[in-house]
Amino acid sequence: MEKIAKKYLKIYRDPVQTKDVYTYVDLEDYINKQFEIYISICEGWKDPDIGTYLALIKNPYLLGLSMAFQNNDYELLNNTIYHYSKHRLLNITACGYDHCKYFWRTMDSMACNYKEVIENCYPVELGLCNNGHPFYIVASNLLMSLWYKNQQWLEIAYAAGEKFLGQKKGLWDKAIVAYLMALSNNDMDKATEELSNVCKYSTRIDRPKVYKCFCTEAHGLYQIARYILPEDDFLQIVMPANDNFCKGLISWQREHKYPEKGEFIVHYPDELDVMNHILELPLPKCILLGSGKKRKIDVEQMEKNLIAEFATGKY
Repeated sequence: MEKIAKKYLKIYRDPVQTKDVYTYVDLEDYINKQFEIYISICEGWKDPDIGTYLALIKNPYLLGLSMAFQNNDYELLNNTIYHYSKHRLLNITACGYDHCKYFWRTMDSMACNYKEVIENCYPVELGLCNNGHPFYIVASNLLMSLWYKNQQWLEIAYAAGEKFLGQKKGLWDKAIVAYLMALSNNDMDKATEELSNVCKYSTRIDRPKVYKCFCTEAHGLYQIARYILPEDDFLQIVMPANDNFCKGLISWQREHKYPEKGEFIVHYPDELDVMNHILELPLPKCILLGSGKKRKIDVEQMEKNLIAEFATGKY
């Protein structure tokens, strides 16, 4: 068992450490709790929609991690990340930002090589981001420039990255930006250093301790490099030795030729079956409304598109 598993399970089983998050004893406990939520949905909501289910039925991510680490099951770990990502990405919420909003969800999704996320969350036709949190914009634009190999975009994104690194910003954010810039420079030593820093500084950000044990974002960044770099360059990036990076997962993915979609870790029974159909829906493509720096995600239209897909009865 890797150190990451031991540490995670210790925290997951400590009610003091997990008092602010949703944890479950096992899958049966999880399903029973979701039935209780389902009853409240039926009683308290008139004609609940897709968003209602995705918002109220809890994501089994932390439980999936515990089962995977307990059984040393890397396939389950990969599937847990996939389930976690799909559940979150289908839950379309307003924030007033453009497509830069999707940066963290893209990092999580790429940890299991769910690359469809990039093309759907960052469609090439939307161009670079310019409305949102400064870090989201800088990191997203570097990612888009590298992914679509657009040199004109990269010149803009790189200059913004240099400016960002010269400001008083969070160390975690800076490490991510520096990593993406290192990839653009084909500087594998720097990329190796900054990927380790991503793992290191992820333990210092303000979120429950149980989420700090496994740095999905670092795994996502590592896999992004695999897609955008020549193989010889990619192999020069040394995987972090940090405890919150899971080398066993990378080995499993490599052995199985990096599957780009996983399986859902929960099959919802009986009345909860609607969740199975919702999760099978195709990933919605990001749509923006407005212009210039006022562009923002068109939540209403994206929801309509998702509902129309559901109405076909194929899922």
